[in-house]
Amino acid sequence: MSLSYRADIDGLRAIAVGSVVLFHGHIPPFTGGYVGVDVFFVISGYLITSILDRDITARRFSLVDFYDHRIRRIFPALFVVLAVVTLLAAFVLTPREMMQYARSLGPSALFYANIHFESVLDYFGPRADEVPLLHLWSLAVEEQFYILFPVLLFLLMRFGTRTFAVIVLAVLTLASLVYSQITVMEAPWSAFFLLPSRAWELFAGSLLALVRWPPLPHRAAGAIGIAGIAAILAPVFLYSKDTTFPGLSALPPVLGSAAIIFAGMHTQQGIVQKVLGHPWFTYVGRISYSLYLWHWPLLVLAVDYKGRHLTYLQAGGVILVAIVFSALSLKFVETPLRRPSALGGIRLARFGAGALAIALSFGVVALIEYKGGGFRTLSARAQAAEDVANTRARNAIPNTCVNLRRTWTAEAAARMGCAAAPNEAVKSADVVVWGDSHAGALYQGLYGMLNKDGQTARILSMPACPPILGVDAIHPQYPARVCTEFNNTAMEEIRRLKPKVVILVGRWSMWTARAGNHFWLTTKDFPGGEERSAEMTAKVFEYGIAHTVREINAAGAVAFVLGQPPEFAEAPVRCVIRKEKSGGDSGSCETIPAAEGMRFVAASNGILTRLAATEPGMKVFLLSSLFCDQSVCRGGGGNDFYFMDEHHVSSVGAQLVMEAPGFWAAFDQAMERARKARSATN
Repeated sequence: MSLSYRADIDGLRAIAVGSVVLFHGHIPPFTGGYVGVDVFFVISGYLITSILDRDITARRFSLVDFYDHRIRRIFPALFVVLAVVTLLAAFVLTPREMMQYARSLGPSALFYANIHFESVLDYFGPRADEVPLLHLWSLAVEEQFYILFPVLLFLLMRFGTRTFAVIVLAVLTLASLVYSQITVMEAPWSAFFLLPSRAWELFAGSLLALVRWPPLPHRAAGAIGIAGIAAILAPVFLYSKDTTFPGLSALPPVLGSAAIIFAGMHTQQGIVQKVLGHPWFTYVGRISYSLYLWHWPLLVLAVDYKGRHLTYLQAGGVILVAIVFSALSLKFVETPLRRPSALGGIRLARFGAGALAIALSFGVVALIEYKGGGFRTLSARAQAAEDVANTRARNAIPNTCVNLRRTWTAEAAARMGCAAAPNEAVKSADVVVWGDSHAGALYQGLYGMLNKDGQTARILSMPACPPILGVDAIHPQYPARVCTEFNNTAMEEIRRLKPKVVILVGRWSMWTARAGNHFWLTTKDFPGGEERSAEMTAKVFEYGIAHTVREINAAGAVAFVLGQPPEFAEAPVRCVIRKEKSGGDSGSCETIPAAEGMRFVAASNGILTRLAATEPGMKVFLLSSLFCDQSVCRGGGGNDFYFMDEHHVSSVGAQLVMEAPGFWAAFDQAMERARKARSATN
């Protein structure tokens, strides 16, 4: 199934993998190096379509042959990497981290890692730089594409014409690009990880292979090659993590890659083709697949082992190790097993070996889950921190009515809400707790205290959805409409329940001091409110809180708004685990300077305090006052930790709030205001 060798394409692979690797190594100035993945997509689309075109035209196309080739190309290096990385991870990662790793191993082996990571990388999942197999999302996108594309192309060309196939693929390319641009504005993470918003990049390479291009003068082809390399390198150096991507922002690297491949069809004498065809570039291109597989897990595990970010020199050393592993993989794994003669030339044996590799991966997953982690043992203090950090600890109490954006619908509103006294808070409630995941975390302590006090309570909560009416909360993972609909439905529920007090809880910093990087508040209620900027988001936040308070007051309740706790640059539990693992002193992990803890919290505290002075139906209590004094903020003491991560309170932290006299004094004032307001209207 081989094609005529193109040295410039191997050189282009080198540019792609080099950009990605240097970006992942945090080597300046490759801040947009992630576009290398888009270059890979175009190359893949071009090469695979060229092979399919040749075989379909010659009437020797076979799906069995196609997937046999994919298995020989993809499986050997992939499963060697998965085996070695799993063994390394078992000795480096903590039990909690190893369990998270195991949950990603199966999706990686079955090529749906992109779907898996798109769904778990959120508040309650691992962070991107903690996930050793995260980079396999792009491999999953490619393989999902090649499940359907060969059949589609065969049908188009067998029962239509080449022109018809080109027109259909051009329409699909445009549709995917438009969808990508729409989705990247509504749900950027979905646009980044999922096939529908990435397919156009592969289709671009496919169209390049299918169109019968007229001859082009060598000089013109050389100029197109220069323009192409400029279109790739500019984003590599000018884009950053804050760039809205993919969508239209992916056009430069995609068109640039297509331009270089197109130019190489007409000349190999252009300056770009000569440079890319240099043996140094072509060798890196030849190891690019293995290098892509090796570099990221080695970087992640090195950071975890050291317990801190790598220096540039250290990152460079890890990358060199990855290059050595890749060279060995090319010589002893990829090249021998890529040949049709692999495994005795028996195709059934190759399919069987592939199936066995996948089955063994799931067997390893089962073994890790049975064992409860890897081989890493922790000190008692680190284990205490590990228990708090474990995602399952967030569900330590019955809190079934914390609604998920992915599954919530307005039709499910009748089932939302969690009662401290379940049978008594269905038709009415004294207190409603309304908020995002911070509300869910705090409710761990609140529901018990309210129950003891004879109060009935409900919680209306959705992670990453601030309890603010009249605004759209733009979030990178979810369409804004879901949060907007949830909040409107929550307000209807409050009107029905007729509580005395509504407690508003949120991570307000996301919509004030931290606004930006795909987190915005917008509104249509005043001119300029739809502008996506940090300044406008802060204005919309203040407007939205005031509007929400008035709606709550109109429903006959007092709004008791809680300012959020301090935020830690590194979660105290994570700091303890890191230092205990490396044998360091973890005694200082729970304490940070007050200025640092309040850096992103002070702005929202100021807005809430200012509004409370002008809104008679609003009472504010600043939770930061319970964790911070004038000099320091505390995240725990001994083996008791107040936070499960950088900003969510743990069950111990929630209990600390509930035992604070100041909190209940403020709550009682809110209840008294509610009683007086109701007496005045009766």
